[in-house]
Amino acid sequence: MRSRSEDDIGLNGSSSDSGWPALRRLDCDGPLVGQALSSMLELIREQLGMDVFFVSEFVDGRRVFRHVATAPAMGIIHVGGSHAMEDSICQQVLDGRVPNLAHDLRVLRTRQPLPEVTKPIGTHISVPVVMPDGRIYGTLCGFAIERTVELGERDVRRLEIAAQATARVLAQAAGHAAG
Repeated sequence: MRSRSEDDIGLNGSSSDSGWPALRRLDCDGPLVGQALSSMLELIREQLGMDVFFVSEFVDGRRVFRHVATAPAMGIIHVGGSHAMEDSICQQVLDGRVPNLAHDLRVLRTRQPLPEVTKPIGTHISVPVVMPDGRIYGTLCGFAIERTVELGERDVRRLEIAAQATARVLAQAAGHAAG
C-alpha cells in the first residue's frame, strides 16, 4: 500500500488527485487563527482570574494588540490598538527590569518608574512569544485592574507553554514549519 505524501493530500496548497479537498495555508490574521487564539486567551483569562489577556506583536517599535480577551464590559484594549514599546511594560519584562509575574504593579511603581499606561494595573503576568526561528514575535500578557490575583511560578510556566503553542499556530498559519 502506497503512503500518502504532502502533495497527495494537498498540504502544499494545490489540489490533489486523491479526491480529498486541498488544504490551504492559513493567514496569521485569518478567522481560524483568530478564533483559536481568542478561545485560548479567554480560557487562560478565566482560569487565572484576570481581567485581560492578549497576544501582542512588536512592529516598528510598537506593541500591537493582535488577539485580545477581556472580562465582560471591560473594553480597555482592542485588537489593532498599539503603544510605543517604551510606553509598554512588555519591553521592561523582556529587558528583565520587571519580572514575568508582578503581583502588584502599584507596589512595584513605588520602587521604579513604570509606563503611565500601567497605572491601574494590579497583578501582571507576561512571557515572550518566541517563533520557531528564534525571533521574538511579541508577548502573551495578562493583567487585573486595581486588584491582585494569587499567581505563582507554576502559572508563569503554564503561560510559557501557551506562548509556545501560540508561536506554533502563528508559524503554521504563516506557512512556516513549526519545528
